[in-house]
Formats: sequence, C-alpha cells, structure tokens
Amino acid sequence: MKTITQIKKHFSNEEIKILVEIIRGKQDFDVMEDAIKDFYSDELSIFSFDGSNILHEDLREQLLDKLEFDFEMGGVI
Repeated sequence: MKTITQIKKHFSNEEIKILVEIIRGKQDFDVMEDAIKDFYSDELSIFSFDGSNILHEDLREQLLDKLEFDFEMGGVI
C-alpha cells in the first residue's frame, strides 16, 4: 500500500488528475502505464517472463486495483 504522501511525491497534480480519470474509466491505462509501473515497481514483478516489457493483462488489472485502493485510502477519490 502506498500513502498519500508517496502518491503526491511521485505524481504531479496533473498526473493525479489523469490517474483519477484512469481509475474512473475515462482515460486508457496506457496513458500513464510507465509511470504506474514505476510507482509500483517495488511491490510487483510487472514484466513478462520472456524478458520483454509487455505488461500482462492480469498484472495491469492488479496495478489498476492497487492504484484505486491507494487513491481511495489516501482520500484522493
């Protein structure tokens, strides 16, 4: 779990607005995929096993769920 402080240190106010739109389904995950992967890189093994940088769909959903949870707990949404 990431704290509101970690979220605000990592993302700009504009990025946070975009992330909220991603969580609400108004923006595509791909818009901020690299930033989200970077933010959660210490918590998940996010790359495919073949060494490519292709994000598996189940991991994409996990990242989105974690993001939504952290934003809700932090009072962002």
